[in-house]
Amino acid sequence: MDVAALASGLRALAAELPATGLAAADDHLDRALAELREAARESGAELGLHRLGAAREHLAAARTRLAEAGTAVDDYLEAIGAAAAAAGAAPAAPGPAPKPAAAVDPRQWWTERVDELCRRTGTPAPAQAAPTALFNELLKAAADGSAATYHRRLRDAGPETGVKLPGLAWPLVRALAAEHLGRAPTARDLPVLRDRCADRVRALVPGVDAEHLAAALAAACTLGPARRRGDAAETAALGPALVAALHRLPRTSTGTSERKGRR
Repeated sequence: MDVAALASGLRALAAELPATGLAAADDHLDRALAELREAARESGAELGLHRLGAAREHLAAARTRLAEAGTAVDDYLEAIGAAAAAAGAAPAAPGPAPKPAAAVDPRQWWTERVDELCRRTGTPAPAQAAPTALFNELLKAAADGSAATYHRRLRDAGPETGVKLPGLAWPLVRALAAEHLGRAPTARDLPVLRDRCADRVRALVPGVDAEHLAAALAAACTLGPARRRGDAAETAALGPALVAALHRLPRTSTGTSERKGRR
């Protein structure tokens, strides 16, 4: 391989480093952080902000390493006297330009995903609603057993409002689980809570994954990271449904639990 071919090959490799993709990912995380901060103000929960912050730090470090790699290639080519050859060399066999990835419409994705989770269809009618108002409407629909209303309100609210539902639901899920058990829930309680809630949750969200239902309970009860998590729509759909299901379970007071333990 001559110097010009080597230089051209190195330039091509440097051009393929995914700096643009990392920049786009950083932008998406930045917007996600803004949404979570707004949700945290309403719910008082931390909502995983530190995890997104850490992810952004890792991305920033990766972008720095990519920039250093590109600079190292330039320095190497200059050191071997091939910088001019690389600048003037034409690609030996240019291929077709890659097609840009089609942009995903968040609203369309949300609509299709909620339809899939609720196993219902219909014509969307996007509606603006405050997160707390939407949450209360979904709780009422769940209490009434109206799966159609639950689906329609969740679908039409869109992702901007829908992603804020877990921040409102999780503190209530944690409190109701503790009332039912008579103590703070532990990891050993998750299968029991899941099984006791599953039928009522699936009556509203029949497309939910059993593992994601357990993961949602683990997240709500702050019992550590789950191995598998649902996507944003599934997590949002589970929040009010779980609150309504737990609300129907019998309560066990701490005093009653202690008296039973002494017998």
